[in-house]
Amino acid sequence: MARDRSNEWIGSAFVGLGFGAAGVAGALAWVTSRIGPASIPIWAIAGWAGMMIFRGPLGQALATRISGHSPADSPELPQEVYGELDDLRARVSELEERVDFSERILTKQSSEQQS
Repeated sequence: MARDRSNEWIGSAFVGLGFGAAGVAGALAWVTSRIGPASIPIWAIAGWAGMMIFRGPLGQALATRISGHSPADSPELPQEVYGELDDLRARVSELEERVDFSERILTKQSSEQQS
């Protein structure tokens, strides 16, 4: 029976984020102990940066993952897209056949010239 690793990934992500946040908080606490009240702008900038990171694509990805939705849950594509995809696959296979034929002709010509 295959295990669902999505919950393990979420747990690992939160552990990593927790350690990262603890490291940043520790560094900020160290800076605060060194420079005193002048570190208030540093804390503000660090908080703003964290907020911007989690409001961006990383935060959206985590929110989607936590909510249990996945890209597979997205609505199905229109039938025209599948029709175009089938047409493109047919054209690619036709091109592959032409390339194979051209390679055979070139190989045959080069072997005749060497003889």
